Amino acid sequence: MLVGELWRYPVKSLAGEPLVSVAVGRLGVDGDRQRAVVDSESGVSLSAKRYGQLLLCQAWTENSLVMVALPDGSVFDADSPDTAEGLSEFLDRRVEIRRAKAGEPVRHEFTTDTSTDSGEAMVVEAPLTEAFFDGLSVHLLTEATLREFARHQPESTFHRARFRPNILVSSDDEGFVEDDWVGSHINVGEVSFRVVKHKTRCVMTTRPQGNLNLDRDVLKTVGRVNQRRAGIEPVEHRPGCFPSAGATSPAVPRSPAG
Repeated sequence: MLVGELWRYPVKSLAGEPLVSVAVGRLGVDGDRQRAVVDSESGVSLSAKRYGQLLLCQAWTENSLVMVALPDGSVFDADSPDTAEGLSEFLDRRVEIRRAKAGEPVRHEFTTDTSTDSGEAMVVEAPLTEAFFDGLSVHLLTEATLREFARHQPESTFHRARFRPNILVSSDDEGFVEDDWVGSHINVGEVSFRVVKHKTRCVMTTRPQGNLNLDRDVLKTVGRVNQRRAGIEPVEHRPGCFPSAGATSPAVPRSPAG
């Protein structure tokens, strides 16, 4: 198995950027989800679990700046007032992009049922204050898992973008291979991880984005064949750098947790 792709999402719930290599530490991939679109008055971050149109925007890093592209093609520095104005008009509410600060609580707006568009709005306080994560800070997914879902639902497109991993592992194996890694250590380049849990999926996997259309059968399939699980959430055990993605990347070995 090889590291096929590396991804970072500089702004929570916006489309992200591919990476060649990247440093990894306590907060996961360097620069990942350090910013979020927040309500200007309450400071609560908006999630594509509730505001799916966020996925139609994209964020990437350019010369140490985080840039944001809106669906109309306009591009701004994420921290500029122009971005706040453009996003506010797009979402029809007063919002801005804020950077997480250590010690300040991070709160997300979800719905009471994250598997559908239904349910009442609710505010959830995040476990970390230095980044806008819903849960753990790194997500790994294998191509084998995407192929397995496609085998059960060939009419749907199980694309990497629907699942937003940081690490996409190329694998010729079959089935949900990473499910067996929970409770183990894995090594990716210089980084050692302890795999804590499976990744439970939500309505974001069904949202339109890029060339992908709205498809509710994606999440229905994930639920039907694998208990809404796709990928794993590891915790950094030894920091370092991910290798370059591509054919020359080293394998991702597994070892028992100690």
